[in-house]
Amino acid sequence: MVKYVVSFSIIIAVLIVFLLDRLSDFDLPGDVQKRTVSFEHSNNVLEGTLILPPGKVFPPFVLLVHGDGLQDRWSEGGYIPFVKFLVSQGIAVFSWDKPGVGKSTGNWLAQTMSDRAEEAVLALKKIREQPELKESRGGYLGFSQAGWVVPQSSQLTTTEFAVLIGAAINWRNQSIYYTGQRLKVEGFSLDDIQDAKKHEAEVFDRQFTEEAAVLPCNSQCTRQDFERRNSLADATKDISSTHTPVLIVMGQDDRNVDADETVAVWAKALPSRTPRCIRKLPGATHGLLRSEWFDYQLSSQWPFWKRGLFLLSGRYAYSPGALRTVTSWILNQDCVG
Repeated sequence: MVKYVVSFSIIIAVLIVFLLDRLSDFDLPGDVQKRTVSFEHSNNVLEGTLILPPGKVFPPFVLLVHGDGLQDRWSEGGYIPFVKFLVSQGIAVFSWDKPGVGKSTGNWLAQTMSDRAEEAVLALKKIREQPELKESRGGYLGFSQAGWVVPQSSQLTTTEFAVLIGAAINWRNQSIYYTGQRLKVEGFSLDDIQDAKKHEAEVFDRQFTEEAAVLPCNSQCTRQDFERRNSLADATKDISSTHTPVLIVMGQDDRNVDADETVAVWAKALPSRTPRCIRKLPGATHGLLRSEWFDYQLSSQWPFWKRGLFLLSGRYAYSPGALRTVTSWILNQDCVG
């Protein structure tokens, strides 16, 4: 009996250690230096957090550029395992709350992609003023909608590198692709999906004209205004003028953005002399999570137990090799994965 009690106690102890180790991925180490940094853009005061790796002199740094939606600096904690991995590799990270979110003033729905690009440039300027980073290599690390933001930012300032994950190319195409993938998951037939995509394209073209896109908001900008004012967004022209070394990482199972389109456009439009690494990772979602576990368009669609799985998985929720692919590019412009 004593032998079984001891064995059970060992199992429980191992399980507790395992759980604490995985959950620790959502806590930054105590030896990192965290600093609140604020900057201004378009009458908004934007606040974020800079995290510096311990023991590093002029470490490389990244600025996180959010995707769509109501996003605080750490995306309600979802970024933390990724950020912790970056910091563990000696990379400093800065991220800020979108306008009107967290401690930032303004309204993110009032922004165009050009507004977001200007905002990112000002954030970069502010971070370069930090004494620990004045001689550091730095760049943007953007998600999804950042596919329209970062290429524009690259025309406005100089960075040593850029990383884009799940980058979109064309607003219209992305919207139609998203609808098709949603209907596919819901079990619609191929013919029904094609009809729905055709209908959406027709409605899009009637509703989102060049004239409509330049109209200001009547009062407080809404989601409809945001989509209307950004409906003509297309990254191709900015990509063709990009000379910053860039890593494009797409999940092969991306249900939000057409990975094939993104890979093809970046490969064709990017100037031939621009250093690049373009990767489509198998078994990866829009955010590079394991698609076998997290095959959803939105994290809000995760059932409760999937949220628990993400918490228990931490950095292991990402597709194998995804985090290493990103950090290798940031540190050395090595194209791995």
